[in-house]
Amino acid sequence: AVVTDNLRLWAVGLLPLEFVPRAWWAAGMVGAAALLTAAGARAGAPPRTLAALWGGVLVGVAVLFAPVRMDQIGGLYLTLLLATVSISASFPIGMVVGIGRVSRLPAVRAFCTAYIEVIRGVPLITVLLWFSIFFTLVSGDALTKVQRAIIAMTIFSSAYVGEIMRAGIQSVPRGHMEAARAVGLSGAQTMLYIVLPQAFRNMIPALVGQFISLFKDTSLTVIIGLSEVLGMGKALLGITKYLHSEQEVYAFALVVFFVFSYGMSHGSRILERKMGLGER
Repeated sequence: AVVTDNLRLWAVGLLPLEFVPRAWWAAGMVGAAALLTAAGARAGAPPRTLAALWGGVLVGVAVLFAPVRMDQIGGLYLTLLLATVSISASFPIGMVVGIGRVSRLPAVRAFCTAYIEVIRGVPLITVLLWFSIFFTLVSGDALTKVQRAIIAMTIFSSAYVGEIMRAGIQSVPRGHMEAARAVGLSGAQTMLYIVLPQAFRNMIPALVGQFISLFKDTSLTVIIGLSEVLGMGKALLGITKYLHSEQEVYAFALVVFFVFSYGMSHGSRILERKMGLGER
């Protein structure tokens, strides 16, 4: 069968055997960091601590992947890599853009608004193609296809995260901000200590929905020649032995995307219940 005969290709693509343990160590580090972040957020851990945690994880992953050629990664691991890095990078960028959209500075507000509206008005597949061609013309082979895809997906997703952030900020009652200023808090302190904590609570369902959408959109990177889950399936269908295995390939891809998307959605619902969202 096309799935059971090619489990290694489905899992990590053409990654050499000596680098496979590095890949799964990196995945384990990211998974552990995600669990610690969720636990820390519920326990009220300082943002600096969580930022330091992810900074350490990123450094560790970079060290593990230093000798690995990015174009050798494929299958499920490439799907997870694209989604994880794009989500992690788009969140802080989108947060800055969303705050900038409600800024009192006209130039900042205009720039952030233009960025959000322009990117949201273009389909992701167009952004992927444009960045792939643009970086090829500008830098040649300095950036791999994987890196170009991550940059394109990050820029695309950060516009949506920025709009979600803007909506979250504006969902906070104005009276809370006025009360904060009345007790002497500055605008930055009001945003940091009063507005953002409430906004993040309100944003969780929309953010998770956006991240699930981004995870599924990794399948579009096949258009620029990447072999993630769906791309690997299409490549295997080109082998004579598997010419008539379309149903098995696409059923397997469906199961993979459903399992991870449902897992993210279920985790979001658990977090919402623990935080009391939707309760009076």
